[in-house]
Amino acid sequence: MGIELPDPLVNFGAGLGLTVTYGVPSRYNVGPEGRWWEAVRRELSELGGVIDERIGPRPITAAEYAGTVDMPPALVDEYLWKEGFIRNPFSRLKTLDGQPECGSWVYRESPLAPRQHHVMLFATDDARTHLYAHEEASSVNPRMGADHVDGNGQNIAEGVTWAREKLPLTIEKETPDPPEAAWTVAYEREQT
Repeated sequence: MGIELPDPLVNFGAGLGLTVTYGVPSRYNVGPEGRWWEAVRRELSELGGVIDERIGPRPITAAEYAGTVDMPPALVDEYLWKEGFIRNPFSRLKTLDGQPECGSWVYRESPLAPRQHHVMLFATDDARTHLYAHEEASSVNPRMGADHVDGNGQNIAEGVTWAREKLPLTIEKETPDPPEAAWTVAYEREQT
C-alpha cells in the first residue's frame, strides 16, 4: 500500500508491546516456552508489511552475523533466558535465504531502557544455531517506537561486537565488516 503509520500510532504500538512483554513476564510469554509467539509473529509481520513495509519481513544481512552456537534453538532459548534476555514477540520478521528466523530475543537494562541489544536465531541443518545481531532503539519504549521502526540510530557493529563478547559464539561465516549504521546500509552494500 505504501503508507507509513504515523509516529504517534507507532509509539502507541510500542506501549502495547511494553504491556504485553512486561505485563506478563513469564517463561510462557517471553521466555523459552514462548516459542508459540514465532508463528504469531510471522503472521503479524506479513500482515503489517501490507500496511507499512517498515514492519513487514526483511532479509537479514551478512553484516549482522555474530556467530554460531553449538546448540539447537530450543537450548539457545534456555541459555538466553538465563542470561537475562527476553523473547521479542513483536519483532519484525527476518529471513535468511528465504527462511524465517526461529527466534527473536532482546536484552534491555530495564523495561523502559531507550536502547536494546537484539539477537535473531536461525536454525542450521545440523542442530546448531546462527545468531545475527544489532543494537537499536527499544521496540517497547513508547518514546522510542518511531525511531525503532525507522531504524534511527540502529548500529550493527555495536550489536555484533556485544553479542560476540557476551555469548558463547564461534565465527563460522566470512562476513563483511559490520557498519556502525542500520541494516539498510549493510543491505545496500550487499546489493552492489
